[in-house]
Formats: sequence, C-alpha cells, structure tokens
Amino acid sequence: MPTGLTGRLLALTLLFVVLGSLYLLAVAPVVDFYAERAARLERREMLVPRLKALAAELPALRARLAALHTQAQARQVTLQGSTDAIASADLESRIEALAVSVGATIGSTEALSAETRGPYRRIGLRVILSGTYETVVKLIAALEETNPPLVIDDLQLHGVLRRPGLPGPQTINGTLDVYGFRAAQTAAAAKR
Repeated sequence: MPTGLTGRLLALTLLFVVLGSLYLLAVAPVVDFYAERAARLERREMLVPRLKALAAELPALRARLAALHTQAQARQVTLQGSTDAIASADLESRIEALAVSVGATIGSTEALSAETRGPYRRIGLRVILSGTYETVVKLIAALEETNPPLVIDDLQLHGVLRRPGLPGPQTINGTLDVYGFRAAQTAAAAKR
C-alpha cells in the first residue's frame, strides 16, 4: 500500500468513490421516490377543487336525469291501436287535425301497406294536400314535431303557374307519405 501523500490521495479518492456509489445506490433512489410522491400529492391536491365542484353539481344532474327519465316514459313513441287499420285511422285523424290547425287542405289520403320493421309495424298514408307555401311548410313542421314521432317521405310539391299581378296567395299542391310505427306485439296479440 502506498504511504505518504500518494496513499492519502488514493484513500481520499477511494472514499469519494465509495460515498458516490452509496449516494447513487441508496440515497438518490430514495430522494427520487420522495420527489415523485410529492408531485403526485400536488397533482391530487390540484384535483380537489374540481372534484368538489363536480360533486356539488351531482344532485342537480341526478334531478335532471330523473326529470328526463320521467318525460321519456310519459312520451308516447308509437301509434295506438290493436290493428293496423285502427292505427292507420288514428294516423289519418292526427294528420287531418294538424292540417286544419295550420290552414292546409287535404284532398285525399291513401293507406299504404303496413310493414314489419323489427319489433314495430310501419303504418303509412299517402296524403295529397294543397295550400299556400307557408301553410304547407307549417304542416310539415307540425308533422315533424308531433307526438308520437312521424316520418315524412317522398315529398313532392308543385306550384300552380299564374299570371303576375293576379290577387291572392300562390297555391301549392303536394303529395307526401307519412309513416308512424306501432308495437308489433299489439298486432300479434290482436291475431290471437
């Protein structure tokens, strides 16, 4: 073993190597572990106000959900009637009532053949109508918003040509198919 100044420098270098290795193997991982835990705690503390705000909104959201659920249960989504003919008559009376309410005139209605679509029966009517542009648009809007929901298909509108300057509103003639759905179980129960 070296002695003197060289031995002391070698011993001091060896001490620094041992202390550095001890730091890298034992102390640095512990310091990193504590720093990581502190960062995680800080992130969680930053989430606390947001979570409290969301928790405060929860009762109002639950009340809104209950109201929407009640509204959805109360809303009728299918035509009523134990047979396709009764449901078709119900659909026809709804369309006529809507036409009268907006001022459109229904010339005639024709029943379309009913079709099975999954758990429902599609009931349809071909409607021939006339009225001003505004009344026809109001009727279409009323059909779109009615309860139970109705589907409009094959809409054809034809304007009547007139000489400019003649008094009176422009009349439009139109044809459209209107479909509603009724539960197929009702049809199966009616056949028994």
